[in-house]
Amino acid sequence: MGFFKRFSSKVDLQKAAAEQAATVPAPEPAEVLPPPDIFDGENAVVCHVRSSWEWVLEEVRKDMTNLEVVEKEADLPTGLLAAANGNESASTTPVSRRGRRKKIPGPCSLRLEVKNSSGDIIEAVHGTSEAFDGLEDKDELFRTMQRCRCENLELSPPSRLINWDVTKEECMNLVGESLPSLLGNKNKEKVAVLKEPMGSSGTGVFFVSNAHEIHEIIEEHRKRAQNEPDFLDNLIAAKGRIPSWVLQAEIVPCLLIRGRRKFHIRTYVACIERIDHDEILQTYVYNRHEIRVAGESVPLDETDSRDRMAHITNGAHSNRTERDLLDKEPELENRKLQEKIELFVAQIFDQHLVNDIVRRVSMSIADDATARKFVLGGLDLMVTDDNRLYLLEVNVNPAAPGRDSVNEDFHKHLCGLMGDLMALVAGRSSSNFVPCGKILARKP
Repeated sequence: MGFFKRFSSKVDLQKAAAEQAATVPAPEPAEVLPPPDIFDGENAVVCHVRSSWEWVLEEVRKDMTNLEVVEKEADLPTGLLAAANGNESASTTPVSRRGRRKKIPGPCSLRLEVKNSSGDIIEAVHGTSEAFDGLEDKDELFRTMQRCRCENLELSPPSRLINWDVTKEECMNLVGESLPSLLGNKNKEKVAVLKEPMGSSGTGVFFVSNAHEIHEIIEEHRKRAQNEPDFLDNLIAAKGRIPSWVLQAEIVPCLLIRGRRKFHIRTYVACIERIDHDEILQTYVYNRHEIRVAGESVPLDETDSRDRMAHITNGAHSNRTERDLLDKEPELENRKLQEKIELFVAQIFDQHLVNDIVRRVSMSIADDATARKFVLGGLDLMVTDDNRLYLLEVNVNPAAPGRDSVNEDFHKHLCGLMGDLMALVAGRSSSNFVPCGKILARKP
């Protein structure tokens, strides 16, 4: 009986304690304070950008009294600190955790550092991530898509690689009787686009209709390269290879606007490294998309020849090329391209290419890093008349257009883009950069 009395007493005590606890109000949850704003006026924000973005940053500076712009990377706080310690960062090639010698960082869109009132560096983040290194050169983009088994998904136009020193016979065998083309291209006379692997601004883009034309162009460039002293050696030193030409299907039938004018879409993707997290990358899509419209209309009676001013949309061949915003174009208003673009890009970077990108970042991690890293990519997309999107190119750390070449709305857009990028990489809220995971979670 003694056991049962003791057990009963214990139960009564537990019951009384529970009743007493129920009458005592629960303590209020502790207030969760937001993280400190490193852009606070007491801190100094120091930035370095590639030269084409300098005018944009100067505009942003008008609204940020604590923003300082430096002309040289060495004048950033981390650069000055390294020089004071006798450790010039550019003097040696850094080594990753896996012993892999890393490339010396080249020009990037933005380097941002913050000092507090005591002069201590409290944040440093540079656009030098290698996350997109397998995407920038056109031949590498093709190989990355192959490696990630994306060919059958038709995320990019069907393409073939051609060696820089291909012989005429090899070219004839590779190209054969049929050029790469989209399934929807019903033209009897097909035209393809031959691209130099590192061309930009429309240079190195050729419209071709047969293997003979292709070989003539490549052979001319081969002779020029071999005649230029040290050109090939320097190319191998910089790239580790001699890049290949890309023969790509023409986007036909493509969507035309403004009186049969061709256009492409430019959208931006930012990838931020998070080395101390389980997921070492966070990728965002910028939700303010641009359009770049060719300077001339595509002729109704076009044959297999191509007017470059009607087919090159980036402004290199016509002063009538226009830059505008997607949501400002009335002819595109009812096509719901905004949602399609963001889903298309999020699927590419957060589903199809993510493992390859993570591998590159993992191999590039350096234990002695003085700054967090991110990368900005400018994606060029083209859309068919049935709203099918294709990825043409990825421009890593893209340049900005000249101040005088854009209208007032586009001027504000570029300043907004730079301000949003600065906020994003510094850890502040930026509603215009949308996480890929959030886009993929949207209900259809």
